[in-house]
Amino acid sequence: MDIKKLGTIYLNSLAEVISTTTGIHLHVKTQEIDFSFNEIVGVMSLDGQKNGMLFISAKAPDIRLLCSNMIGVPINDVTNDDIDDTMCEIVNMAAGSAKVRLSDTYYMFSLSQPFVIKGKDVSFVTKSPTEVSSGTLGNNDLSIKLKITY
Repeated sequence: MDIKKLGTIYLNSLAEVISTTTGIHLHVKTQEIDFSFNEIVGVMSLDGQKNGMLFISAKAPDIRLLCSNMIGVPINDVTNDDIDDTMCEIVNMAAGSAKVRLSDTYYMFSLSQPFVIKGKDVSFVTKSPTEVSSGTLGNNDLSIKLKITY
């Protein structure tokens, strides 16, 4: 399976998770983008026969909107802890959905603890050459970026 096909699997998993948990429907806006991280990044290590990393990145207002819809509170009542929890949960559920789709392949993996990194001008560097796929999901109201490396 090539890395672009893997990227599509992860993007579709993320779109499905967001639709199911928030009622917000997103579509693939772009694939194979020049990826730069937004101010909130959810991360998970994908440990298996072939190791990888999953990154989901969004601007604070976009995660705040998803969080509001996910937990059913007014957007102005969403706390920073709620935002962190929402990002971790989205990463966890998207990875879980992708894991099911990849269970009979070379890319099957174990879930690890998701975590959130916040800040401006965040970058991640890997020591060894990796294959990368990335894309953006969105609609008129919000945009979320996804990047996988293997």
